[in-house]
Amino acid sequence: MYRLSRFNCIDGKPDEDQVEVWAESYFYSIMNILNAFFSQVDVPETIARMSCIPFDELVAEELDDESPEVIAIAVNKTLELLEMEMELLQAYLGDE
Repeated sequence: MYRLSRFNCIDGKPDEDQVEVWAESYFYSIMNILNAFFSQVDVPETIARMSCIPFDELVAEELDDESPEVIAIAVNKTLELLEMEMELLQAYLGDE
């Protein structure tokens, strides 16, 4: 069966930049939703709760009709963004 991807392919490989832009958009959409909840708790609780969210599984589920290569690119970018977000929270915690 022919699968239609939402991402362009260049020389048979997914456009990594396009996949990463999608991953950034997806991650920040989730974070916008979660911020409403996290604004009600302190930073240590936010860090603990964020570490329990399976961002990689959410991305993989959202892209379940895409190739494993696309999913890997998106998951890696999302985890990179999550790590940066957690580092920012840890830095804020260190300033208290």
